[in-house]
Amino acid sequence: MSLLDVSGVTVRFGGHMALHDVALSVVPGRIVGLIGPNGAGKTTMFNVITGLQEPTTGKVAFNGIDITGFKPHDRAQRGIARTFQRLELFGSLTVEENLLVAGEVRRTFGEHSASAADRTTEAMATVGIEHLADIRADNLSTGQARLVELARALVTRPKLLLLDEPASGLDADETTTFAALLQR
Repeated sequence: MSLLDVSGVTVRFGGHMALHDVALSVVPGRIVGLIGPNGAGKTTMFNVITGLQEPTTGKVAFNGIDITGFKPHDRAQRGIARTFQRLELFGSLTVEENLLVAGEVRRTFGEHSASAADRTTEAMATVGIEHLADIRADNLSTGQARLVELARALVTRPKLLLLDEPASGLDADETTTFAALLQR
């Protein structure tokens, strides 16, 4: 059974068609990439999957349930997490606080196996950013912020993780480190 099934998705912005009759299926445990030039609709597809953009036509199913009309927070609670092309951290909060906020998303859906604090500690260790816990997000380098954004997504223990241009702004060494981290 597929984890994610997108079928017949079209998105129009006025006269511009950003997506046309797109179909996509993702099975659990697989790494799948969406590739294409700027403006090809990759971010629009992520927005449709996460509920930030309603499709003009088509549907999105997750774990066999049609989630097309679900709000973004409902999709997040069911196990869909993402990162963004442009970093979307709370600059005035510390790294740990940014992760704790995300950790509350899954708790509200009834996941009580681990507290948000435990998941935050685990995600920081997984990504290797424990030493940044007390640093404000607006004081991070781009590479550090990308790692925090990944940890923030992981804190929700997603079933589906969408990474939108995760290496954007990283130098060659940071990109290599980030890629190795994703392979774990």
